[in-house]
Amino acid sequence: MLARPARYEFSERLADILGESRRDLRFRVTLMVSSGLVPAGPRGRGSPPATPQYAAHLLIGAMAAPQQAQTIEAIRCYEDLRPAAVVPAGNTPRVLFGPAVAAAAADAQPESAIRLDGLRFGEALARLLELACANETRAIVAGELFGVCVNRGCPVASLQFSAWWQGRRAVFSHTYGLAPDALPPAWLDPERGGVVDPGLFHAVFLPVRKLIEIGCLTTLSDDRSRPMLNKLGHKMAAIANMAKLAAKTPHGSRWEKLLSTLASVQAWSEQVDSQENRLVEVTGFGANPGELRMYTYLPEGLPADAPLVVVLHGCTQSAASYNKGSGWSTLADRYGFALLFPQQQWNNNPLRCFNWFRPEDNERERGEPLSIRQMVGKMVADHAVDPNRVYVTGTSSGGAMTAVMLASYPEVFAGGAVIAGVPYRSAKGLQEGLETIFQGRSRSPKEWGELVRAASPHQGPWPRVSVWHGDADTAVKPVNAEEIIKQWADVHGLDLQPTIEMRVAGYPRRVWQGPDGEELIESYTITGMSHGAALDPGAEPHQCGTAAPFFNAVGISSTHRIADFWGLLAGRPARSESFAADASARTAGTAQTERGAAAHATADTARAAGPIEAGEQAFREESARQAEQAHAAGSDDQRRGGSSPLGLDVHGIISASLQAAGLLKAGNRPRSTAPLGIDVPGIISTALEAAGVLKGLGQRPASAARDGTLHNAGWEGAGWDLLHDDPRAFRGGSMLYGHASSGDSGAVGARAQSISRRIALGPRPGLSYVRRLDLSAAVNDYTSASFRVLVDGIVVDEVTAIGMVHQENEWLRQSAVDLARFANRTVTLTLEVAAYSNIYSTVYAKAWVDQVTVSNAVDVAHC
Repeated sequence: MLARPARYEFSERLADILGESRRDLRFRVTLMVSSGLVPAGPRGRGSPPATPQYAAHLLIGAMAAPQQAQTIEAIRCYEDLRPAAVVPAGNTPRVLFGPAVAAAAADAQPESAIRLDGLRFGEALARLLELACANETRAIVAGELFGVCVNRGCPVASLQFSAWWQGRRAVFSHTYGLAPDALPPAWLDPERGGVVDPGLFHAVFLPVRKLIEIGCLTTLSDDRSRPMLNKLGHKMAAIANMAKLAAKTPHGSRWEKLLSTLASVQAWSEQVDSQENRLVEVTGFGANPGELRMYTYLPEGLPADAPLVVVLHGCTQSAASYNKGSGWSTLADRYGFALLFPQQQWNNNPLRCFNWFRPEDNERERGEPLSIRQMVGKMVADHAVDPNRVYVTGTSSGGAMTAVMLASYPEVFAGGAVIAGVPYRSAKGLQEGLETIFQGRSRSPKEWGELVRAASPHQGPWPRVSVWHGDADTAVKPVNAEEIIKQWADVHGLDLQPTIEMRVAGYPRRVWQGPDGEELIESYTITGMSHGAALDPGAEPHQCGTAAPFFNAVGISSTHRIADFWGLLAGRPARSESFAADASARTAGTAQTERGAAAHATADTARAAGPIEAGEQAFREESARQAEQAHAAGSDDQRRGGSSPLGLDVHGIISASLQAAGLLKAGNRPRSTAPLGIDVPGIISTALEAAGVLKGLGQRPASAARDGTLHNAGWEGAGWDLLHDDPRAFRGGSMLYGHASSGDSGAVGARAQSISRRIALGPRPGLSYVRRLDLSAAVNDYTSASFRVLVDGIVVDEVTAIGMVHQENEWLRQSAVDLARFANRTVTLTLEVAAYSNIYSTVYAKAWVDQVTVSNAVDVAHC
């Protein structure tokens, strides 16, 4: 357990967090002791622990009392504030983020895990500090709480929580006020000598980050009793109980650490579940003895006899969150195969793990394996997928259940991929399961193989297996990957020595081939990676997925590589644009490491066409790919003064052409490694520039940057400026600044300022930008300030503050705003700031926007 500061030093640490004087906080503590609010205790050794209740008292005193002498009265008044009714509508102060989601998704919004109903302000603050102190619930506080606000000008306080309202993410203010018969503090009561001093009576806001930091300095009681668990949802209480039991096991500390991490995974997963709507739930797929839920994803234009991939999530994850993290549906769109996502239910496992360790759930024709088998049968019957091309993959508990499915139903699956998992039948029960993941279980290859052969009457052929594991994984010991290899090498009748060893994207890859040269087993060891799946997020054809807890951006996509190992990328993908882009990427950069049939077919075509035709083909493919990704990939170069025309890497295009023609060695295209030290692509690029071919295009961004008007930068409108060479810009240079106000200069009512530009979109457009906002609307519960992004008048992103202040002190990147509904159209992109005040008191909205990028567009908006 971490060493927590005792009470005598807690005030000094608290002063540092709040930015207050240490002497001031020490004096407030003295007042608390002398008044009898807290019992006296020695300084130094033997000092009482700083409990959450003690921290709440001192925190209220520091935030609410304008002067030291008023500390005790402030604590007694503010801790007794009563909660007002919270109605997430009407005039409740709130901040709204993003456009409203579809009605179906809005109806399935997650229930808050934190329950503080009926508690007074002091009790609620102490409970939040307890939650922040406990490892297994700290992430819940970070995910649901926005901050704490105390108003010194009147006895009012509020806890601001993230929530959902009418299909949008929002921050609501849970307000606490005086009881009907209570008196305000003396300094606020004129009848008791109170004198109004505007310099002292302001609102003090404590962000959740600092509250968690304070909570981590407190100490729970020795028996670990946590009254706040009664205020939590059943899921968090179950996790806490598991941590309590695990503390008595030899692996208690590691188990508690894993549970703490799983809490953050769950928080992210629930956030995705509230937004994700790509998957469709299917019912009535069979007897379902494992009581699982079935979700599917079918890309548009799914061909007949398409492959099927079964994807199994990890603990506290869901089908939707695992899909978003791994990017499987993105790959399905590109290459035309179906997806099946079995989902565990909370009442089956308190962590929503698949029960791979229970005998009733790891045997053929029983429990969860049979439910998944019935789902596969439903997919084959309803969508005519190819029963000979069914594959299964999963991470963590999903990886362990993948091993169960491959062993229990080897006739169903042509291949599988186990990510951060364990061998089949490595545990019987939870205790053995913990021992397996934390220390591993070693058996001989024959012993492992016999467990698989005994799991079904199947005699072969056996599924192909891909094994992935990070060598820094502390949740599932990496030795489990080697035991999986031993198990399936014996099943396939292979030697333990790999046939081929290589490095792919800098990571070791081993391959075990059969007698005919077919790759039957592959293994990737991701050096330096912790628990989870390996990802390479991005818009390139070999990239997919979203970095998140248990989804690690390490520069290699396990999803893409696994699909390639199974041969799912060898055929023509569902969308020809994706196939052309992927072929270009393989030709230009990964010919040495990609072993899929598609890469070989592309290279063979290039060789057969001859040097000139191959060069032209590669030039066209590389140009198309870079035009689509120009802004995302080239914005930094443009800011540094690069002269790439429209963001195109001419040097790279020429390199790709020469590589495809066999005149330049493939690789990463560093100039220093050109043949004989001569930079052939650079010479050609320079020659083109000298001939004036590139001059007009290359100077186009620079001329726009030199012009100080929005019009010359492509924007039209009022109330916005294009700021040049501003040090506050995201990375220096220029940025957009908009300002709107109401309630000042005798003007009230709605005021809005906007700028727009026309953009021609391609088939898969997306928007990204970075921003900083200052929305001041805390005049009353009806005033508002907002920032919105619109496409053809439809809101695609928004932040609105109603009766509150919302400030973003750091740049925030908004990425992957989906514009698919506007595909293949010429649209108007609009940025708008707006303010509304109903009285003569200023309400304003300020926005700083930079790096506006529309991917897959003909005209890219860029500051």
